[in-house]
Amino acid sequence: MKRKNLLALHIAATIIGTITISTFFILSLRAELVADKMQIKAVKTGILYALPILVIAMPSLAISGKKLAGKSKHPIILKKLKRMKLVMINGIILISLVIFLYYRAIYKSIDNIFLYAQIAELIFGLSNLTLIGINIKSGLQLSGKLKNKVKGP
Repeated sequence: MKRKNLLALHIAATIIGTITISTFFILSLRAELVADKMQIKAVKTGILYALPILVIAMPSLAISGKKLAGKSKHPIILKKLKRMKLVMINGIILISLVIFLYYRAIYKSIDNIFLYAQIAELIFGLSNLTLIGINIKSGLQLSGKLKNKVKGP
């Protein structure tokens, strides 16, 4: 794949992943704050059904990022790759939490166990958004579209 196309894929996957995770986060937080069981069930169902979007976008993001990085030893690239490993680990945990919370909301009860799992999901989701945001900033620095701040004396 040409570098230009690979970069386009990487940017598209980044946008899709970030929007999807943000949407899941906002909908989950809103449902919990409203504390309406029907809304919580609807949100958990919607997230489960939309999960394949992330299951495609995030590996596409990681794979295209690794291919773009190549064998580079640039410090920014090495940090981006390290953060992506954390994003992947968080993602696996988040997928498990999505399935657990859906099951709990639909077939069991929305109780303290559900609440603790929901808090964990929000923490891991916010962590992934933060890591991806930092990687976006790093990518913009690499492209020259964002200048590094010059530290004064």
